[in-house]
Amino acid sequence: MARLPVTEKDRLLARVAQGEAARVQMELLRRFRGDTAPISPTPARRNVADLLDNAAQRRADRDRRLAAERAEDEARREQARLLARERRLDTLAAEGDTAWSRVEAMIATRKPAEYDAAVTLVTDLHALAEREDRYDTFTIRTIALRQTHARKPSLIERLNRARI
Repeated sequence: MARLPVTEKDRLLARVAQGEAARVQMELLRRFRGDTAPISPTPARRNVADLLDNAAQRRADRDRRLAAERAEDEARREQARLLARERRLDTLAAEGDTAWSRVEAMIATRKPAEYDAAVTLVTDLHALAEREDRYDTFTIRTIALRQTHARKPSLIERLNRARI
């Protein structure tokens, strides 16, 4: 009421005096409720281009998020592989010559699966030799292994593929 202009207030009071009090009250309440009612903004209408752009943006965001999650998972798996390999190398370092005896035993079976296991073990021994700077001892053992089993082309091929 305080915000109404004086002329408006005078006009409303004159109508109340003429017996229209109920009607003036209704008009004032309607005006008051209309002024204080929360204004709900009507959402802007979107066109097809806006919808397609929004969908493309969401797809790109989702793809970026998924790629980041995949990269994070791969990094975790790689870290776990490296830790497992280091533990395996530590175990080999503790074994000493026993690991080379195991290689000879695997090769003696003359089974392709055992050849693969032997080459994997020799690869680990290679990594251990590099880590402990004992490459010369590894080279001597590898040359002896190749000479001893020179008539096993399947084994020699596997060693060549592993670059040993």
